[in-house]
Amino acid sequence: MKSTLNISHLKRKRIRASLTVEASLVLPLFLLFFISFIYFIQIITLQEVLQRAMTESGLSMARAVYVYSDFRDVEDAKEADTTIFEEGIQAGIEELADALINNVVLKYVVASRLNVDYINHSFVVGGYDGIHFDDSKILEGNDDIDLVIKYRIKIPISIFGLQEMDMIQRVRLRGWNGHQLTPLYAIVEENDNEENTVYITETGTVYHLQRNCSHISLSIETISGKPTWQRNKNGGIYYPCEACCNNHDSGLGTYYITLYGDRYHRNKNCSKIKRTVKEVPLSEVGGKLPCKRCGG
Repeated sequence: MKSTLNISHLKRKRIRASLTVEASLVLPLFLLFFISFIYFIQIITLQEVLQRAMTESGLSMARAVYVYSDFRDVEDAKEADTTIFEEGIQAGIEELADALINNVVLKYVVASRLNVDYINHSFVVGGYDGIHFDDSKILEGNDDIDLVIKYRIKIPISIFGLQEMDMIQRVRLRGWNGHQLTPLYAIVEENDNEENTVYITETGTVYHLQRNCSHISLSIETISGKPTWQRNKNGGIYYPCEACCNNHDSGLGTYYITLYGDRYHRNKNCSKIKRTVKEVPLSEVGGKLPCKRCGG
């Protein structure tokens, strides 16, 4: 009887020992799976945050393509008075114009729609500074806004010697270039004896139906002294105009700047900001094309 009890006791000890060994093998695998799952969720969340900021930035610029297409060049777009547009379009034009000059600006455009501190404390190697926009393209040969970011993320547990992983995200949007149609409710009066009057500039390539079109009506501000502390609407500083300023300028007196330009002027009639507008009959515009913005 005593022998039987000893055998039973030994079996129970073996079972407990077996469970302990199994637990020691399974528990690390379970913890590894659990940590990997949590990490995977955090990566998905990070990607979603970045994707949303990229999409919002792309949409802002895509909406402004229709308006931007009316300008002759980037400088013209930056100097024009865009306050006539709603705030969203106005911001989109500024972002688009800056991005066309240097796509490094895209990093700051996207950052304005992000919690950068969250990115800096995430798994992204180097934080937000580790995110690169070098492959992004803005209106290059087409009307596309193509935002591409590349970055690396740290892996908390090295798997097969892999400690970091490359990530790429992309948002590609078609610019809203649109097509302007004459509304059906418009009243058109024909008068064979009276010719339409339009407005042109000396160096312009289009004609305008409205005298106050922002293409030919720049917003010029008069200031006292050089604009050493003033900033334009894009946050940039002003540099001396090559046409009307010189290195021996005293810096005193009256100067002129535009809201979106990056030059200050000594002469209000400087050719860089002066728009000499002439009123002429439509038949005398020659090969000039109609301005898209003012309904030409």
